[in-house]
Parts: sequence; structure tokens; C-alpha cells
Amino acid sequence: MENKNGNDERRDVVRDHDFDGIQEFDNRLPNWWVGTFVLTVLFGIWFWTGRHTFGTELSHQEEFEQDLADNLALQEAKGSGGPNDDAVLAALRDPHELGEGKKVFNTNCAACHTADGGGLIGPNLTDNYWIHGSKPSQIAAIITSGVPDKGMVTWKGVLSSNQIKEVAAYVVSLHGSKPAKPKEPQGVLEKWTLQ
Repeated sequence: MENKNGNDERRDVVRDHDFDGIQEFDNRLPNWWVGTFVLTVLFGIWFWTGRHTFGTELSHQEEFEQDLADNLALQEAKGSGGPNDDAVLAALRDPHELGEGKKVFNTNCAACHTADGGGLIGPNLTDNYWIHGSKPSQIAAIITSGVPDKGMVTWKGVLSSNQIKEVAAYVVSLHGSKPAKPKEPQGVLEKWTLQ
């Protein structure tokens, strides 16, 4: 109903039912609220169809597969306790990183493995026998986590991840060299070549 001034006069209408002594009004929702709701629904439809029809976003399946691949790569890096094989081999090919690895090795590792890697308290790092694996990522994992029951300290937190990668590259470079006084072989025979 409209009054003489053109204003909309609405009467409050009470519904027939009551619940626990409470009655409800049966009034229309305000136009601004209905308009906002309709715009929200239209935006949702436009967004959904535009996103999936025109391919501007990844589908849920593609998003899931991407997240899964990222998480598996992260788990692999964390599970090994350090850099992967490719990162260590890249450092092996970089003379600067290899030189930095040698400095860190001589400062921290030579006391147990000798400067030429022949082994003293620690095992010989130049032969084909390995206690904890010969892959570059396995070497980096041992440097990172240490071997407390054998007396090797954990270097994680002492050395940066980049220094660990460089030291692992330097240890890989020692393989096949001829130390002055090599320690007898320890571990399992593992022959491998650089790729």
C-alpha cells in the first residue's frame, strides 16, 4: 500500500503458527538484501563457469596433482636430510662451490677423515666401500643428520644447507683419489659413476 506521500506502508503480518509461545512476522525481505543475494548468486555462477570454461584457473584435480607433486618433492628433500643428487652434482661442477666445500671440510671434517679423505677415526671417503650409501644425497644426509652412535656429530644447525651441499660435493670429488695413508675398507662395496 502506498500513502499519499508515495511511501510504501507495510503492515506487519503475523504467521498462524507459534513455537514455544513465539510468533513470527511474515514480512518481505528488504529489496537491498534480495538484490545483494541475487548479485552474489550471479557472481558465483559467472565465476564458476568463467574459471572452468575458459581455463584461467587450474581444475581441482590439477591443483591436487600439483600440490601432491610439490609435497612429494619436499618430503624427498626432507627425508634425505639434505640436498638432492642434482644439487650436489651441480655444486661439484662449480669450482667456487667445490672450493668452499673443501674449506669447510678441512675446518670441520679433516680431524676425523684426514684432509685427503683417507680416514682416521671416520671412514675412508675415497674408496668404493660405503657404510651409509654412496649417492650424493645420502652423503649430504649423513652430513646433515650425523651418526651419533658412531661418533659423527650432526652438522645441521652448525653448517648452512648450502655449506652441507658444498661439503657433500667435495666428498664426492674425493672418490677415487689416492690418499697418503688410506684406512681399511668399511661398509658395503658400492661402485657408481658420476652422471
